[in-house]
Amino acid sequence: MAPSPPSKPRILLVQCGPDRRHVDRETEDFDPERGLVKRATMTPLACATLAALTPDTFTVDIWDEELHGQLRVDTPLGDYDIVGVSVMYSALTYQARFLGGFFRDRGATVVAGGPAISAAPEDYRGFFDALFVNEAERTWPRFLADYLQGEYAPEYRQIDKPALSESPPPRWDGIAADFPRYAWGSVQTTRGCPFDCSFCDVIYLYGRKQRHKPVAQVLEEVRSHAALGAEGVFFADDEFIGDAGYAKEVLAGLVPLNRALPRPLRFFTQVTMNLSRDAQLLEGMADANFYTVVLGIESFDPAALKEAQKHQNVRADLMGDLLRIQAHGIGPRGSFIVGFDHDTPAVFDSLHANIQRSHLPWVVVAPLQAPRGTKLWTRLRAEGRLATPRKAHSKDRGAIVLNVMPLGMTRPQLLEGFRDLVERLSTWDAACERIRGFIAGILRFPRVEEPVWSETVTDRFLREATGAWALTSAERAVLGDTLAEVRRTAPTMLPRAVFFLARNQNERRRHERLFTDFDAVLAAERQGDFIPDTQPVYVPATFATAMRDVFPDLYVRLSRDLPDRRDVPEASRDVLVDFVSRWGEGFQTLQPQHHEFLRELCDAAVAARGGHPGALAALAADDEQALRTQARRTGLLEALLKDVRDELASWGR
Repeated sequence: MAPSPPSKPRILLVQCGPDRRHVDRETEDFDPERGLVKRATMTPLACATLAALTPDTFTVDIWDEELHGQLRVDTPLGDYDIVGVSVMYSALTYQARFLGGFFRDRGATVVAGGPAISAAPEDYRGFFDALFVNEAERTWPRFLADYLQGEYAPEYRQIDKPALSESPPPRWDGIAADFPRYAWGSVQTTRGCPFDCSFCDVIYLYGRKQRHKPVAQVLEEVRSHAALGAEGVFFADDEFIGDAGYAKEVLAGLVPLNRALPRPLRFFTQVTMNLSRDAQLLEGMADANFYTVVLGIESFDPAALKEAQKHQNVRADLMGDLLRIQAHGIGPRGSFIVGFDHDTPAVFDSLHANIQRSHLPWVVVAPLQAPRGTKLWTRLRAEGRLATPRKAHSKDRGAIVLNVMPLGMTRPQLLEGFRDLVERLSTWDAACERIRGFIAGILRFPRVEEPVWSETVTDRFLREATGAWALTSAERAVLGDTLAEVRRTAPTMLPRAVFFLARNQNERRRHERLFTDFDAVLAAERQGDFIPDTQPVYVPATFATAMRDVFPDLYVRLSRDLPDRRDVPEASRDVLVDFVSRWGEGFQTLQPQHHEFLRELCDAAVAARGGHPGALAALAADDEQALRTQARRTGLLEALLKDVRDELASWGR
């Protein structure tokens, strides 16, 4: 029950972020006029979208903790009626819970949402007045209406995936003055990913079937970023080219838009290796001015890639495909994982050699982790291979905390090999070798007119980098030689070369932070005192598999009998929750009694919503087939299985 709201309630939207004292959390860039500058990484897209969804009966402010610092008890703030906390990833759980208690003590109604909340709502219940699970285009306005009526629910859950045409252009007016302080603006063109990597939770959060924002809206959002003074835009998509036809439409608009600007924006997004196979996409992204793309390469070992279900990377010439992307002037941020079941201690040397051969100008490596609820987590949980050290440094949330027990090496071997690998990759000799190789390998230069940097500009960069990055004379020399070679062979690429040098410095700082207490982390690992993950597997894998065959039948039955077909997602969830809670982890395969029970549950869900099971005439064959096709293509089943897990997990709390 909420208190009576004031005449015009005040809302504070908080982008939960890391402690700014962790310098690796900031992005360092070089501007030819201002020199080296530190910026927050990315504008708070979620908060700006919620602001756009908020009616004028409220006032809205935004606080981005990455930019302004974490909110503390002594932070000077006014009074707010509602505080909404956006939580991107689980490492921010401690700070998010603090914010819940802090603002509750100040008398505000405190709510939370975001990917971390949606992935594991059970970790946040009790710390907030209401949680938002999954996307919020429909549930945020519903909550605000409930609040004005004096009563709101403890949880708002959007099961089916809204069309992105329902997502309004974000409202940036609240942080417009701060735009130059961000490395990247943020625009979203799609949600969802057609791939199903075993360690990834994207399809559970956003679905496998991609949804697209209208192209005209995407282009207008990019124009608004340019008008606000942004220098770059990150397209916040999990797979920008998942629908190649749609991506080409976006690029066809971006290319002329960017060419018409006084200073072209640089772009950044996430793609798969499939980019290498489409010449039109490659040329479009190059000419639109994509400086870089996140490529989840993960491994050069086909066995490890198959283990991770990274089938899109299992190809005859992975190295050649990487070089083909780079030949268009697009410098990938290659992401790799160590610790797969097929990895032995030899993986560190082989990975180092392959990365250097690939000339990737930006490299990120991480030890394997199993996010809760993913296929990897489910498999390792069943094998008893999930655990964390009892003496993990919970107060230092920058420390490495593994949760996977590898097969081909010990955890200390994994950690030591990981540290040595990233330190070797981020030396200035190694980084400059890759950047020179990247520039030398460009065969088709991006058709973008960017200012050509004079020698005076690069001299300023070297001078400022030497001091700010504490370069030795030898390190300064290798940077200087690299820039001189780029000036001689490809002068238009100097801004990109400097961009990637700055990215390497950011990685070096991240590693410093990550390995600050490395000896203590290793000591805890060698002690072998682990806490096993005993979180139940609420939805048996066999049930999820069986549902792929039977769900269309349930979907047709509910669509036929419910008074309002918009209730199908909610009714489907009720059916699956009741079924799994009855049969539990012992479920193996669908038997005749299971089918009968599912039909009974469908009828009960229909009756509970004012319908009359079986009272309507049978559907025409074409209509029934259309519904079956819709059931398979909407991605609703994946969303439902996750919601079943969340619902059952909440019962034990």
